[in-house]
Amino acid sequence: MSSHVVPSNVNPNEPVADRRTVNPARIRLSGLFLAVGATAWAAGTVIVGDKIQEGVQTLDTITGMLFVLGLFAYVWTVLSTRGAGDGWTRVIPAGLLVLLPGAFLFNALSFGYVGYDDIPLPLMILDACWPLSQLGTLVLGITIAVKGRYQGAFRWLPLLMGMWFPVAMVAQIFGGSTFSVYVSAAWLLGMHTHLGVRLAARPIKL
Repeated sequence: MSSHVVPSNVNPNEPVADRRTVNPARIRLSGLFLAVGATAWAAGTVIVGDKIQEGVQTLDTITGMLFVLGLFAYVWTVLSTRGAGDGWTRVIPAGLLVLLPGAFLFNALSFGYVGYDDIPLPLMILDACWPLSQLGTLVLGITIAVKGRYQGAFRWLPLLMGMWFPVAMVAQIFGGSTFSVYVSAAWLLGMHTHLGVRLAARPIKL
């Protein structure tokens, strides 16, 4: 199965990203950020474990910020290579580039609070960027799969990445918080880190 990302041949008249605007080195770097961020957060969640139920945990907060940075870098790559298409669907990655900084900011501003009940309402409202960004990641994954501008693993891994949040929720409902932590970490490594390594090793070719 090829891991190259190339324009789909379904609609040969569809315009592709300008080659001059897509720097392979920046794409490799975005893949590295995605892989490092996902791996760090997966490790952080396992180390923290059920302590996350007790309140704000510094390790989880820091590694969560790294994860958001990596995801932001990947979404930027999708937008710059027009992986979500050239029409109105470009709004999806663009919207994520707005939501993800909100999720990062919530983590950054949560330092110093012991429990989530201590966090003020305006900051808790900002926390909505977390689930909304994960929902947006799922919508982006679906869009990439449907558009078919990428091939092989690059077409389907984003969809599996987007399923992380619902998979983690289902695991918690049926297996409890500890089981959910390990399922979440495994999913992050298997999907996010996997895709990041592929991007870093072999950047998008247009």
